[in-house]
Amino acid sequence: MIATLVLLVVGLLVLVLQGALTTFLPAALCPDFVLLIVIGLALHVGGARALLVAALLGYAGDLLSGAPLGEHALLRVLAFGAARAANRSLELRTPIAQATLAGVLTLLQGVVLVGLAWLLEGRIPVDARTLAWLGAQTVLNAAFAPGVGMVVDAIASRAGEEEAPRRPVALGNGRRAP
Repeated sequence: MIATLVLLVVGLLVLVLQGALTTFLPAALCPDFVLLIVIGLALHVGGARALLVAALLGYAGDLLSGAPLGEHALLRVLAFGAARAANRSLELRTPIAQATLAGVLTLLQGVVLVGLAWLLEGRIPVDARTLAWLGAQTVLNAAFAPGVGMVVDAIASRAGEEEAPRRPVALGNGRRAP
């Protein structure tokens, strides 16, 4: 429980710092650290408390950005669920896997945002500038994902809340599955 509270506070501070950073840099050059924290929560902590932290971080993002309430919360919950589902069948705790997952989830987040805009506003807000922003976000999120994952893992392991490691399962032929 301590790790999830610490990660909630860290996520809220990151939201504020990220907002301040966009006053100095274009938004396309600021990685989505909250998304990366949510991915780290899904891969290294897991459970209902981590899902609640992901939803709260999304809701706080809605409040700070002026987006329709629930938009970022929905995106964070979907990202958490997708990362958990992918981690069930694949081992996504390696740096390359985390970078790939962050890139894919960033692209999927863009698709969901376009779908929400189409549903809520009746328009599809896709132009060259939006695609360039999404491409920059994808590359930046992929680059920063392993580092953020290591920080989340360190916080979770320090508090003793990391997800149990996968253990090999004995097969019927006497061998062990990886």
